[in-house]
Amino acid sequence: MEYRKLGKFQLEKSLAAGGMGEVIKSVDDSGQVFALKKILKEYQDDPQFRELFRREAEITFALDHPNIVRVKGFDRVGHQLVLVLEYLEGVDLRALLSKLFDEKRTMPVVVAIEVIRRVLRGLQYAHSKRDKFGKSLGIIHRDLSPSNIFFTFDGEIKILDFGISKATEKSVHNLTPKGELRGKIAYLAPEQLKDGEIDLRADVFSVGILLWELLATQPLFPRESVSKTFEAILGGHYTSVGSFRQDIPMEVDEILRKALRVNREERFQTAGAFEAALTAFLRSHYPANCGSKELSVYVKSLFQPQTFESADSLHLAGYGWLMTQIPGFQKKGFDLVQKIALENPTVPYAQLCYVRALLSVGRRQESMRLLRRLARVDSLEKDVEDLLVWLGVRRSPILAFLPRSNPINHALGKIRHRLLGPTPFQQEFASA
Repeated sequence: MEYRKLGKFQLEKSLAAGGMGEVIKSVDDSGQVFALKKILKEYQDDPQFRELFRREAEITFALDHPNIVRVKGFDRVGHQLVLVLEYLEGVDLRALLSKLFDEKRTMPVVVAIEVIRRVLRGLQYAHSKRDKFGKSLGIIHRDLSPSNIFFTFDGEIKILDFGISKATEKSVHNLTPKGELRGKIAYLAPEQLKDGEIDLRADVFSVGILLWELLATQPLFPRESVSKTFEAILGGHYTSVGSFRQDIPMEVDEILRKALRVNREERFQTAGAFEAALTAFLRSHYPANCGSKELSVYVKSLFQPQTFESADSLHLAGYGWLMTQIPGFQKKGFDLVQKIALENPTVPYAQLCYVRALLSVGRRQESMRLLRRLARVDSLEKDVEDLLVWLGVRRSPILAFLPRSNPINHALGKIRHRLLGPTPFQQEFASA
C-alpha cells in the first residue's frame, strides 16, 4: 500500500491488518508516533462496521490500565473514522510463539506465567469496569488470541483490539450477523462455539489456552479441520502440558485444568481468581518473579540479538538468570551470571541475579551470605524482601499493601515476633 497524509498524520507503514481494519504506524504534525487504526477501504461505507468501530473506540476509551493498549483519540478524517492508539515497539504473542517453535526453544515457566498474570490483571480491570453511576459495563473481550496480546521491548504486556468486545449494556453483540462466530476459532470457549450466552468466563478459558501454548510452544486446539477443532474444544480434549516438559510442576497442570473446564461453572470464576492461583504457585516454587526488566531482556534476546549482544551487564545478568530456568541451559546461564557478578561486585542488580541463580542451582548457603550484604542496599529492598520471605527467613508483612518498613507494619511485626518467636530459618540466615 502506498502511504500518504491522512489529516494531521503521516502514514508510514502497515503494522497489522485484520478482517475489519488496518493498523498503521503514523506520525502527527508534532512528530509524535502513534498507531492509527482505520476501517479497511472496502468496509468504510458499511454502517455495521462503522458502528462496531465506534463502539470499539467507546469501550477502549473507558479503559485505562497498564496492561491494555491506550487510546489517544478518535476522529473523523473526511469520511474515514480513525482510532489513535499508543505506538508499541515489540511483537505479539503469535510472532513470539512462531519464533520459539522455529528455533525449538522453550519459554521459562516464570516468564510464561508473568505474561499471563499481566494479561489477567488487564482483563480483571476490564471485566470490573463500571460507569459513573456504578453500573457494570459488562465488558468481555471475546477474541483473546496470540495476535491480540502484545509484548513490548520495554517488558510491557498489552491487550489489544476490543473491536468485537461485548459490552452488555450496549448490546454490541447484536450488531454482528446472527450466528456469526467472532474471534479465532481455536481460542474460543465452548459456549462461544455453541452460540450460547457468554460471560467473562469465556475470556478466562481463552487465557488458559494462551498459557498452555506459551509453556508447550505449540498450538493447543487447532486440528486438520474446523469440525475437528470444534470437537476438541467442546470435548475438552487436550494433552497435559507437563507431558511436554519435565520442568512443569504438576500444580501448573492443575491450574490449567481448572481454567480449561468445558463447564464454565467449574472454571476460575474471574480473571482475578486465575491470577491469584498463578501468583500463589510462583511464590511457592520460585525464589523470584519476572519484572519488566527481565521480560524486556527475554524478548530482546529473541528479536534484537544484535542489540542484545552489546547489552550492558544488567541486561546480561538478567538473561543469565532466566537461562537457569530453561532445561538444558542451566549451567550456561549460571556461568554467565557468576561471571558478570564477579566482574561487577558493586552493581546491585548483577548481585541480585547471582543470588537468584545460586538458589536455582540449590546453593542456599552462598545465596544467604550474599543476601545479608544486599539487605543493606535500598534499591533492592523489595527484591531482597521477597527472597527472604521465600526462604522462610522472614514472614510476609502483616499488611501486604504496605511496605515492611512502614511504621504500622513494623510495629505489628514486632508484636508478631514476640508471640511467635523467630522463623525456622532466621538463625541459619544470621550465621550464613
